[in-house]
Amino acid sequence: MLSGMDSGQDKLFRDVAQALVANPGASTSEIAETAGVSRATLHRAFGDREALVESVYGWLLDRCDQVFEQASIDEGPIGPAFDRLIDDCYPLAQSYWLLTATPSLEHTADLGDRLREQDQRLEEFFARGQAEGVFRPDLTPRWMSYSFSGQVMSAWYLVEDGYAGEMEVPRLIHEAVFGGLVAKGK
Repeated sequence: MLSGMDSGQDKLFRDVAQALVANPGASTSEIAETAGVSRATLHRAFGDREALVESVYGWLLDRCDQVFEQASIDEGPIGPAFDRLIDDCYPLAQSYWLLTATPSLEHTADLGDRLREQDQRLEEFFARGQAEGVFRPDLTPRWMSYSFSGQVMSAWYLVEDGYAGEMEVPRLIHEAVFGGLVAKGK
């Protein structure tokens, strides 16, 4: 969906995504107001509210695919790929949050399939890392995937609530994942 999209359309998707993430139950009028556009613009761009939510979630999944591609989680050395994934993971948070707030999206055929494919890619990344001795062998790839996703969501909440800046997210996740929560020597 992102390829071929001009900057105006990209901004519209970004603004509407932020409006939905801020208030998943918002009416079309409220979404338009928060996004700084008219209801007519939203209707022309997306159709009805259900199509709007599905389109925006599809756009967020596109962004997640881009993060996975740029991090090279499907091939190449695990360590650098994991570092890149952590560095660029913040866009994943919006997708995770919107799905949490709108669970029906998971049951939309195309979106649900895409989400399951992304979950599978992340699990396979952790399994490959285990096979190469980078990740702990005593945890399942699914647990590691869910734990990583939980770290991403936690960082997003921290930023949204004003307790951290977006630029701090990679460091916070890196420290939690690699340093753990227990003080050294305890």
